[in-house]
Amino acid sequence: MKKEKTTKSLLGAWVCYLANSLANECEKPMTMKDAFTQAHLTRELLENLGKGKVCFQYRKQDGTLREAYGTLRRGIDTEFDAYVYKDDVKTNQNAESLNFTYWDLERHGFRTFSAARIVKIIAVAIPNYREDHELHESRESRELIEFI
Repeated sequence: MKKEKTTKSLLGAWVCYLANSLANECEKPMTMKDAFTQAHLTRELLENLGKGKVCFQYRKQDGTLREAYGTLRRGIDTEFDAYVYKDDVKTNQNAESLNFTYWDLERHGFRTFSAARIVKIIAVAIPNYREDHELHESRESRELIEFI
């Protein structure tokens, strides 16, 4: 009987794979300890980007630090929600890439960061969608009353 893989075990395998890639394929040599630290930081950043707004810092190719504000969650930025994907979107042909895409909340467009260059996660804001939904419902009721 084949055993099902849990999300936790799949994430663990992904972190190991990313750490191995960081240690062996980066432009700058990295120890396995540093590679695992970067892989865990990348996993945490991607999880938080999927939950809400994240402020994080990474090193650009020219060596300068960039503080970025991003998300991968719908309902945070109206321009992200309205973004229409083109039919000819270029997909990442190299599945082993160390680059990840996020929606930049300041520049209202997609940007990319390298897992090897993440410095730190500064802040995470995860909205309470239940309160937002209740606020939206009460606003609709108020608008209907005013309209009539």
